[in-house]
Amino acid sequence: MSNWMVFANERKCNHTKALRELGYISWRQDRVRFAIGDIVYLFMSDERYIRFKTIVVAANQERGDSDYWKDVAPKDKTYKLELVEEYNDDTLCEANLIEHGFRGGRSLQHPMRNNPTLFGYIQEHFK
Repeated sequence: MSNWMVFANERKCNHTKALRELGYISWRQDRVRFAIGDIVYLFMSDERYIRFKTIVVAANQERGDSDYWKDVAPKDKTYKLELVEEYNDDTLCEANLIEHGFRGGRSLQHPMRNNPTLFGYIQEHFK
């Protein structure tokens, strides 16, 4: 099992609303290689902190969150990321994450995986 942090662009898709209403989001497969059971933390573009912990429960899925996209949703195959927990504090903000190994800035364009110091810090804040 791997831990990941990805950038959830709220200008493109209302991930927060989808997770709260559906209990999951769909995530494009072509840019990342998740495995079933991997943990994925969502760094929210609008708030600049990690808000959601999800788990990969399926691959090669049709997009199930199309109604939450601001424009037309892509029609690519996706992973299904099921909500595990929502974090309601700003302690996992970008500045604090940088102190624990997050590079910030342009590094947000690529999913981050298995940084033990960073993910140890993140995991302390979730149940």
